Amino acid sequence: MFSSIEIKFLKNELNNYIDKAQSFLDNPEVEGLRRERIETKLITAVSVVNKILHAMPNNEEKSPLVRVLIVDDVESMRKIHRHYFMECGFKNVDLAQDGNRAFALMKKAHETGKPYNLIISDWEMPKISGLELLKMVRTDKELWRVPFYLISALSEKRHIVSGINNGATGYMVKPVNQKMIIDRFKEYLT
Repeated sequence: MFSSIEIKFLKNELNNYIDKAQSFLDNPEVEGLRRERIETKLITAVSVVNKILHAMPNNEEKSPLVRVLIVDDVESMRKIHRHYFMECGFKNVDLAQDGNRAFALMKKAHETGKPYNLIISDWEMPKISGLELLKMVRTDKELWRVPFYLISALSEKRHIVSGINNGATGYMVKPVNQKMIIDRFKEYLT
């Protein structure tokens, strides 16, 4: 594995690249295939930084006050997942019915100084899919660091790889149960 000096170097270099790429994407003249290539490289850099951060979570973030956002177009699934997370010890679990609402909640939470610490999103949703929401988050200057997990009934390797390649911190195959949540997210609790 990497030494702490190497990790610090990687994070600094990747953060510099991310800042530059995001600034470059702010230019409305960057469009088409050129924009797509920059976004793809940006998502890869963001994914690497998030994996480094996830592998070495900050102890200050481990708290029952971790803010979780669950995104699913099916109301019963949102409520079931919220129940599972709360039973596992998470106290602050919000819900969004679609990607548009989720993104708006994330932006507002960031602006108010109470950002989400964990995003759990269904992949298959109308309007904006979980994968599209993931791409929006990973290319956003303020939100890109948030751990983002996709949940899906799509269990083929190509779907999982696509989610990870687009910056997902992790991927869970439905049906999700309380044990899976405890095993996957216990690091976020004290």
